[in-house]
Amino acid sequence: MKLSRILAVALVSIFTFVTINLNVASAAGVYKISCKNNAYGMHLGSDYTDTAYVYNATIIGTATGVESTNYLITSEFNQAYAGNDCLYAGSADTNGTAVVAGDVARMAVNAIIGAVSNRIDMAYASQNTGASATGLSFTTHSDGGAMSANRIIGGLSFWADYGSNNFENNQAFSNVRLDSMNFDGDASSYSIGMDKTFGKALVGVVVSGVSTDLKTTFNDGTYKQDIDTMGVYLAYRTKYLQIDLGGGTGDSDIDTTRRDLGNDSIIIGKTTAEIEYSNARIAGNFTRGRYSIVPSASYRKMGMDIAAFTDVRPDENQSLVSGNFLLFTTGNEGNGATSGLTALDDQIAATSIETETMAIGIKLSANLGKLVPYLDLSYDSEDTTRAVYKVEQGTDENDTELAGTNYSSSMRIGGGINFMLGSHFNGGVRAGMISGRDDWEENYFAGNISLGF
Repeated sequence: MKLSRILAVALVSIFTFVTINLNVASAAGVYKISCKNNAYGMHLGSDYTDTAYVYNATIIGTATGVESTNYLITSEFNQAYAGNDCLYAGSADTNGTAVVAGDVARMAVNAIIGAVSNRIDMAYASQNTGASATGLSFTTHSDGGAMSANRIIGGLSFWADYGSNNFENNQAFSNVRLDSMNFDGDASSYSIGMDKTFGKALVGVVVSGVSTDLKTTFNDGTYKQDIDTMGVYLAYRTKYLQIDLGGGTGDSDIDTTRRDLGNDSIIIGKTTAEIEYSNARIAGNFTRGRYSIVPSASYRKMGMDIAAFTDVRPDENQSLVSGNFLLFTTGNEGNGATSGLTALDDQIAATSIETETMAIGIKLSANLGKLVPYLDLSYDSEDTTRAVYKVEQGTDENDTELAGTNYSSSMRIGGGINFMLGSHFNGGVRAGMISGRDDWEENYFAGNISLGF
């Protein structure tokens, strides 16, 4: 009796596991034809969803003025597959650029401006006799480091920064047939720069690169983008005030994949984008004894113009198609024609993506001589282009439509410690987290080292 119960539980568990995996992962339609196959009929819009949804019924309609026992879609008497595999696939049938490009732009501008801002703070810190300059950084690196060599050739300084971070949009996701913008991935960035001080002013140039590699869960695909930029920056610092600003331009390559929900084939897209970014920051510096308060206000922005491109769907293979062969012909019934197996590619229109952030922050520090611990807080008000899904031919389960995440604000909570080990060597480490950004998880850790000669 006990053994029979164990077997029953095991069978139920196996059945549940298989069912769940079939619902989530193996979403190919019964006939295994592409969502954009001419025979599918989906591209006929309401004519398909309102009238032709039932297949092989008696006298459903007369699209050609001729009554028939089958609903005949075109004047060539082609039959149309009336499955619902792709009807409710708003986000799942959307190219990744329309969903994640805004977040990629935000991460890129944070990485580039974060590296430059950190460099500016390091440059001014290297002029001090102690490690009192705590600096301010927008970096979202989860790990990384930076190094600079100051005033080595004609007063010129050279520096480099590298970092990486992991991120996740954790919007509710159950399977690819229900809308979501769930995705996760990682990014790496580098910046190489050269600058020179003119009294209290600092002028420099920087070359940066950002690479992202995302798993786009919402459409069972991938999104990879490589960004290369070149920019300039300018800073000016007095005893109580620091101002810096900058901007740059560049280009980008984008590669995407996603799954055709009709036949599980891989849809491939490639395009390019033009990049522009800018930033400005103003910070005060108020010191009493060992303690400093640094309030700040900052602005950063990146625009990304993505070129139009084609999402390529592989043509159907007749040997892999299931069901009545009459569904996949383009001539009269029974002629055996196979040209109906052609899958239409998706034309993705050009689009512009933009992200901009206004931040108000405060930094509290204590100068302990060779060590300067600090706490760094800021409130970010954000405006990032929102994800846009394709319009569905039908309505999701229970009439539920889940819109793309609307990012508006977040809090950055962090801290760190700067150090001075001799007159020519200083640096620091910092860590923190992004909180309050809808459907978002992000933590960062980074470090920098400065060498003077």
